[in-house]
Amino acid sequence: MQATSRLDNRSTFGRVFVALLALPFLVAVSLTVRAEPTEAEARALVEETAERVIAEIRDNQEVVESDPDELLVIVDRILLPHVDSERMSRLVLGRYYRQASTEQIRAFTREFQRLLVRTYAGPLSELGDQKVDVIGSRPGAGDNELLVETEVYGGDLGTVPVAYRLAVVDGEWKSYDVIVDGISLVNNYRGSFAQKIQRDGLDSLIRTLREQNEE
Repeated sequence: MQATSRLDNRSTFGRVFVALLALPFLVAVSLTVRAEPTEAEARALVEETAERVIAEIRDNQEVVESDPDELLVIVDRILLPHVDSERMSRLVLGRYYRQASTEQIRAFTREFQRLLVRTYAGPLSELGDQKVDVIGSRPGAGDNELLVETEVYGGDLGTVPVAYRLAVVDGEWKSYDVIVDGISLVNNYRGSFAQKIQRDGLDSLIRTLREQNEE
C-alpha cells in the first residue's frame, strides 16, 4: 500500500499532535469513584492526567531517545487501561460493527489500539512545556456522557482547542474520542476505514492495520 493511501490519517492530525498533547484522548479521565462520578472530577482529572503524561515523557527523555521502543512501553502502560475500547471500536466501525464476528471485533480492537499507540508515540516524544487548561464542560449526547473542553498551548502551533468525549464505564470516566480544532478522530478514522471495508472487507482492513503495526 502506498504512503498516500495509508489508513492512519497522520496527514490530518499530524500537524496538531506533533507539537502538542494528544494523549489525554487516549489516557485521560479514568477515575475510580465511590459514588456517581461528577463533572468536576472529570474536568480535574483531564488536567491532572495531562500534566502527568508530559512529566513522565520529560523525565524519561534520555531513555526514549536511546530506545524508541521505550516510548511505546510508556504510552501503552498509561494508555490502554483508560480507553473505552469497545465503544471506540463500535463508533469507528459504524454499521460494520454489527456485521462483524466476535473474533473480528477482538482483532480489530487490538490492531486499532496498536495503531493509535504507534501513531502518537513519536509526536509525544517531542513534547516540550505544553500546558493544558480546562475551559469548560457540558453533557454529552447520552446519559453519563460528558464533553470536556480544553486549550493546549505552549507549542509551536499556538493555542489549539481540544475537546474530549467521555463516558462512565463501570464507575469510571473513560475517554473514547478527541476533537481537535473541530475534527473528531473517531469520525476521521471511520470514513477511511469504511472505504477500505466496502472495497476489500473487514478482514482486509485488519490485515492492513497489522502490517502497518509491524513495520
